[in-house]
Amino acid sequence: MIVKLALDTNAYRALSDGSPKLAALVKSTSQIGLPIIVLGELYFGIFDGQRKSQSSQDLSHFLASPRVEILHINEDSARIFGEVSAELKKGGKPIQQNDVWIAALCKQYGYPLATSDKGFESITGLELRTF
Repeated sequence: MIVKLALDTNAYRALSDGSPKLAALVKSTSQIGLPIIVLGELYFGIFDGQRKSQSSQDLSHFLASPRVEILHINEDSARIFGEVSAELKKGGKPIQQNDVWIAALCKQYGYPLATSDKGFESITGLELRTF
């Protein structure tokens, strides 16, 4: 059993779309982390999408679970963000800043990240669960 698992935006969407692999992964997890950046991206999708009411209800239901923890940004997050950004720049593998924040939060709070985004593979010390 996986103790902790954070969801990237694409993982949340895949879970919402009924991905059996991701559903099994989440079901076997006792604590689900949702980086605050992912939450912002999800709200953007709600406000920019066609199914505002249903998507908003689905997200509210998900967030109400006692297993879900919002991963908030603080000074430690900012330091890790800076370290990861510098490492990626030096390695010639920059990624979107939102993704760096997501990675920083996962590293800070000790969550493996469920994602289908290959850009995260360049980040040292970030444990990934791909689907």
